Amino acid sequence: MTRTLRLGRAAALLALAAGSAVRAQAVEPTDVVACRTLVELRVLMASGDRAAAEAALPRHPGCRRIARARIGAAEHRAMVGGAPFECLGVADEGACAWVLP
Repeated sequence: MTRTLRLGRAAALLALAAGSAVRAQAVEPTDVVACRTLVELRVLMASGDRAAAEAALPRHPGCRRIARARIGAAEHRAMVGGAPFECLGVADEGACAWVLP
């Protein structure tokens, strides 16, 4: 194998790796899934993993997406089955929202 061919393959692999890193960063969510009550959040979570919960979101009127920039500090905390949950303040709203962990 010639040196030029090896360098070309190495450059292609580096470009592929760099492209994967860019795609991974672009997929990062800019919002969170949150519900009005802890019960509504637990019902949503019962649909399975995070991807299943997000797919089931339209069937749960008490739950919605909120821009991460609007999320504030924890106002209430709860432990259910050893798992911690927090109701986080939401900018420009009077009530906190229970956020999908």
